[in-house]
Amino acid sequence: MQAKSLNVRLRLLLTLLALLLPAPAAALHAAELLRNPDFATSADGHLADGWSDGSSALPRPADFSFTAEGPDGRSCQKIVLGPLQGGRFRLRQTVVAPPPGLYRMRARVRVSGAVQVEVVLRTPGEAWTTWGNAQETPPAGEWRDVVGYARVPPGAGECLFVLLFNDPGTMWIAAAGLEPVDEHGLAPAERARVERLLGPALPPVDEARVLAETDARIQASRTAPLSVYVMDAAGQPAAGARVRVEHVRQLFWFGAGFDWNLLPGHGETRVDELHREGFLRLFNAATVQFQSEYYESEPGVYRDAECLQAIGWLETQGLRIAGHPLFWNLTSPPWLAQAAPTKDQVRRWMDRLLAHASNTILPRFSRVVVFNEVVAWDRFSTPMTAVLAGSGKAAVMAEYLRRFKGLNPGVAAMINDYDTSPAYYWLLRDVIDAGGPVDAIGLQSHMQGGVWPVAQLWMVLNRLALLGRPVYFTELSVSSGAPRAFNFRPANPPWPTTPEGEAAQADDLEQFYRLVYSHPAAAGIVYWDYADRSAWLGCPVGLLRPDGSPKPAWFRLDRLINQTWRTRGEFRTDAEGRLVVPHAFEGEYRLLSGTGEARGEHRADRPLNAIIRLPR
Repeated sequence: MQAKSLNVRLRLLLTLLALLLPAPAAALHAAELLRNPDFATSADGHLADGWSDGSSALPRPADFSFTAEGPDGRSCQKIVLGPLQGGRFRLRQTVVAPPPGLYRMRARVRVSGAVQVEVVLRTPGEAWTTWGNAQETPPAGEWRDVVGYARVPPGAGECLFVLLFNDPGTMWIAAAGLEPVDEHGLAPAERARVERLLGPALPPVDEARVLAETDARIQASRTAPLSVYVMDAAGQPAAGARVRVEHVRQLFWFGAGFDWNLLPGHGETRVDELHREGFLRLFNAATVQFQSEYYESEPGVYRDAECLQAIGWLETQGLRIAGHPLFWNLTSPPWLAQAAPTKDQVRRWMDRLLAHASNTILPRFSRVVVFNEVVAWDRFSTPMTAVLAGSGKAAVMAEYLRRFKGLNPGVAAMINDYDTSPAYYWLLRDVIDAGGPVDAIGLQSHMQGGVWPVAQLWMVLNRLALLGRPVYFTELSVSSGAPRAFNFRPANPPWPTTPEGEAAQADDLEQFYRLVYSHPAAAGIVYWDYADRSAWLGCPVGLLRPDGSPKPAWFRLDRLINQTWRTRGEFRTDAEGRLVVPHAFEGEYRLLSGTGEARGEHRADRPLNAIIRLPR
């Protein structure tokens, strides 16, 4: 009887505590995280209170108004967008310090036509990290909930809830929500959808620890004991023999996009020579572009001679060479689109392109981007987009990857994208599951607006590492100019480099290279563009100024690549004729003792054990 009374009192105490203590995060209502989630009030410019227009590069501002056309006749925000011309419309709201955990994002919208809607939760600023996004093209004229999930890490601070509209037209927004979700309470089907949207669950990134352990990771993943055994002419151990260790070339790809101005020619200036010297001193690899709009600018007429000239020159300089890209929907030849081809005709063109290039330039590359920027192909209406949409991305990509490998068995096949979200992970996984031979994964990292946070870089690498393929940063760029908004049109105003920007660029690139080099899944970094004189968008991302003089970042990378991460020197063998260099960096080595010589490749997973036989 006494025990029963105690239980009753305990239950009463727990009930009282539940009433007095604040509710856990999962009990928060969406309205507590988003201000004005039902767009009920208006502000200046007829844009709902709490919301702002974060768009850029729009030819004219959006037309905001309110209407009673919402569900059940309720008020809703109406937005009319004209042509976007490469920009996207962003309706956003700042959310302050959301507790860590899983959140459901929701936007109730109606659109007038084929308008793609995205819901995104991300960090603020230019170099932002996305915690979750979902995209959908709702049926025209129907109210539809676009729903996604986001996983907010600990210590996230404020974030942005963003509605993106990628096409012109009219859209109505009746409500938007951000609400915490009990992940353990999700049904299996919903849990699978969360994983599809957010990728496999990975532990949160401890930035301080990742940075602090960089050198230890480099030693563990990029070095190994290198052994040399020297024998005299009689086949006996050569004790005390002097051995010169030459680190001929790194295994890791420290590359750059190839600039056609690097080719020696008549009338070149000292500036041209400085650019060539700076390029060859720093890089051991290069990427040659052969976009089909350039490679086959006229039907059946291919620019093989020019591509082979560049490839041949790079080979004579001892550089490894990548090709970029075979299939890219945004660079298909204009004449192809003008012909309004059927899907079968586009397929036949793709087959001819693959067959011809496989007989000419493709076998000369170490690796080739077979498909470029595929995650977002469905955002654009091009001949190749229609092919993938009709048969499914993964199936078509797997088919052409198999054909590519059949024709070019010695060339690594790569898929490349700027999309670092889980959508890229799942596309790669779907292609692999469909039998596509993906030999390597490419990541673009153009960072004109600011470098990626350490947590984003590390999370992306950890996620892609689950696929078991080497990861290459195929297009890296970091600006040395003053920060500013820019658009993707070729005619940007002059964007000069600055001393302050150059100092920041050097710091950012040194950290980025060190972090990537330390990750076991990473296999290379290709800088894009290495010099300001040919930089994309006119942004001063180069390591060399237009006059060919090096920026501080060039010197930092030169020290890392050619000094810190190389193993060189003269050593002597022990009494048994052996020499062991305990932490030799990966690479191709030339080992000399007297007139004897040995060469070999040294890898962390396959350390070099060389033998030098001294002649009589």
